[in-house]
Amino acid sequence: MQTYLKSLSEKLFNELKGNEELSIGLHSEESEFVRFNHSLVRQNTHVHQHEATFQFQNDGRTYAKTATLTLDPETDLALGRDTITEMRAVLPLIDPSPKYTPMVNNGTSEVFQKSERPPVEKVINHITDVFSKSDLAGFYCAGPLRQASLNSKGQSHYFENDSFFFDYSVYDGPRAAKGYYADSQWDEARFDKQASQAKNTLSLLAKPQIKVKPGAYRTYLAPMAVAEIAEIFNWRAVSRSQYEQGFTPLKKLFTREQLFSPHFSLIENNSLGLNSHFNTIGEISPSVLPIIENGEMKNFLINSATAKEYNLVSNNADAGMWSSEVMRSMEIRAGTLADEQILKELGTGLYLTNLHYINWSDPQAARLTGMTRFACFWVENGEIAGPIQDLRFDDSLYNIFGTELAALTKDRSRFTNTLTYQKRRLGGMMVPGALLNKMNFTL
Repeated sequence: MQTYLKSLSEKLFNELKGNEELSIGLHSEESEFVRFNHSLVRQNTHVHQHEATFQFQNDGRTYAKTATLTLDPETDLALGRDTITEMRAVLPLIDPSPKYTPMVNNGTSEVFQKSERPPVEKVINHITDVFSKSDLAGFYCAGPLRQASLNSKGQSHYFENDSFFFDYSVYDGPRAAKGYYADSQWDEARFDKQASQAKNTLSLLAKPQIKVKPGAYRTYLAPMAVAEIAEIFNWRAVSRSQYEQGFTPLKKLFTREQLFSPHFSLIENNSLGLNSHFNTIGEISPSVLPIIENGEMKNFLINSATAKEYNLVSNNADAGMWSSEVMRSMEIRAGTLADEQILKELGTGLYLTNLHYINWSDPQAARLTGMTRFACFWVENGEIAGPIQDLRFDDSLYNIFGTELAALTKDRSRFTNTLTYQKRRLGGMMVPGALLNKMNFTL
């Protein structure tokens, strides 16, 4: 793929005229999709698709268009030429952009991240064997994801990640326990341990349900629940452009009016290999960029457009929703709490495995709200007493990751992006579990 794209791009670059600039971004996948229902395979699909985004620039104007490559050289060359002809005709009709950035050569690089995993047939057989006596619904996805960025100034970056994940639930009537497995390599023993935990969690749901009144309770958030909360950082919280525009969930952290716990560190860690080492315009991102370190704000994410608009120095971040900068490879540093000590240290309170419907309730105060989901329990004196009815929480990040953060776990879980609408996505996070002195529940 790398050789093919280089050959195609060179031919198109050679046909540019005058001061015209062209970049080609590639998103490519060769994916295995396996869906399970009642612990049996219900769908086994192979998807190969290769999407090229052409960005054409001249005279302060820019225009982009996306097309699907066929991997037939003559067909794709004709497609590229037709696309350039169309963009060349449309470009004069577009107003000049105040954020226009001329293309530059950001160098050349290549990174290949290979995950060690067995053939899909062996994975299928193992999953169906492990859950043969369970009611399982799940989704296994694996295969190489590729991203590239080339431009007419000589830039050429290529990234390939052969990743996998298994996202599933096990059911007992209306009750369900959630499971998720992803790693840099398939570890059968680790998968079996996680599967056993999911089945054991499901058995605990057979206990009588406990209604917990609204209030503040000592709470343990499992890694999947922490991951759900951590996603809120990408809802404008760590974006410098959003800070400049007044949407400032972490303003008090930035100005040191409030701090997070010294146990809490949030890092954009591109060395995890969860996403490409370059952004959409081919700028190389820092291998490790501390966002919050030991409770203190160290950096916002700043892309080139934001840097130009507000006279700042870019750290080559990427833009996401609302044109705000987003983390692509999030890491929360581990703590010291051992898994076998979680229930003992929790004592009496809530054990939450999953959360959902999370959103800001008061962005200026960094308050968020959400609901418990799947298997969540009331714990008495270090022992699980029974599952709880759903609760809504409303609390501040300054409490959750600040004053009320008692401990983070030594072990962490890896979560890769599970979005597959139209195409698979790169990205993900590595997070621990979190023990809180108290968390506020309102309904």
